[in-house]
Amino acid sequence: MVGCMFENTPDGHFIIDRLPGLPQVLVAGGGSGHGFKFCPVIGEILAELAIDGETRYDIGLFRIDRFSAGP
Repeated sequence: MVGCMFENTPDGHFIIDRLPGLPQVLVAGGGSGHGFKFCPVIGEILAELAIDGETRYDIGLFRIDRFSAGP
């Protein structure tokens, strides 16, 4: 039997952000099933973040802290 493992975020959107507490580490995930279609732009975003420290794309929707409990 062969299984297919995949990962999704609770809200169904990607994670593209810096790892909290380790700003030198970039994280991208949560794209199972449809993420392959976005690989070129996600790679571009990650490259811009790594090289320039920022990206021209609005990635607010993809921040990892959206899952943090807060007021």
